Amino acid sequence: MTDPVAQEPLPPPTATASEFILTLTLTLVAILLLIAGDTALAKADREATRSTAAEEYRVGVNLIAHKRLPDAIDHLRTAATLDRDKPVYTVALAQAMLVQGRAADAEQMLIPLLEREPHDGGANLAMARVLAKQARIDEAKSYYHRAIYENWPGDAARSRAIARFELIDLLAQTGARQELLSELLPIQDESPEDTVLRKRVANYFVLAGSPAKASDIYRDLLRKSPRDAEAYVGLGRAALAMGNYPVARNDFLAAQRIAPDDSSITATIKLADSVIAIDPTQRGLGLDEQVRRSRQLVQMTIKSAHKCLDIEAPQVAAALDSVARSLVAPAGVVTRAQSVDENISLAGALWRMREGRCTGRPEDEALALVQDRIAQ
Repeated sequence: MTDPVAQEPLPPPTATASEFILTLTLTLVAILLLIAGDTALAKADREATRSTAAEEYRVGVNLIAHKRLPDAIDHLRTAATLDRDKPVYTVALAQAMLVQGRAADAEQMLIPLLEREPHDGGANLAMARVLAKQARIDEAKSYYHRAIYENWPGDAARSRAIARFELIDLLAQTGARQELLSELLPIQDESPEDTVLRKRVANYFVLAGSPAKASDIYRDLLRKSPRDAEAYVGLGRAALAMGNYPVARNDFLAAQRIAPDDSSITATIKLADSVIAIDPTQRGLGLDEQVRRSRQLVQMTIKSAHKCLDIEAPQVAAALDSVARSLVAPAGVVTRAQSVDENISLAGALWRMREGRCTGRPEDEALALVQDRIAQ
């Protein structure tokens, strides 16, 4: 009787070792082919995404050029979302937002970018612009310095120059003379053949309180181009800043002879005439004229301060009224010479009081030049 539990033994495997190795190899090759195919598909997808992002960026930049800012922002946002490896997309989006008046939104776009790419020059420059717009001047200066010295693709020298001159503009606007001078000194001898750049640097030297350096640059330019009216005007403005008012007027007249139809030159001549007419410290003035001009200087300073401080600081305006009344001093209380000194000192104190609140007023230009000369 047959045992139902008993089983016939299985036949021995018929595949040889070489067949097994071949099968395994084919399996591995198939797996590798699948992996390669997936990788190729993924790469193709990434390339397509990058291509789409690049096209969105191109469209966005073109729309900005055509003043279609909202549409441009939509396209730039798409580009920045699709390709996070291109900082330029996020930078462009942030700068478009800044132009639209959305400084806070632009800052939020740039913070994570700078965390990923702290050495990207464009991102640092964009953040500097955002902070400057928000009047966060010290922070803006820091990012401008990073933009000057960090990494830039393409023409790095040009990009760094743009960042440096934006910083210089900011320093000039905020009256940071010493910092402005520090930024100008390293570049004063750069691009000696670039006349436009040298004039720009010379003008900044005047604003930085170093008109003698500006004068040297303008004289060098005039040696090369004696018929350069703009250089004569610059030389005259440097002379004004040094308190050489008659010399400045002569420089302006020289510019006018070269360009008689330039109305801006006529305006600079009038400025020189105004300064010459009100400065109480000029040589050759009689004592009575010094007294008259010194009192006029105080009154002009009070009037200037009133215009910009009345709303902002009414208590200061009240103090100014008190000062104005005190100008009518009883005869014989002080000598005329003492009166001149006291009036000039008072005018200077009033001028310093309005600094930081009343900067950049064109109608005060002649007064500012006289005050600066006295302060020197």
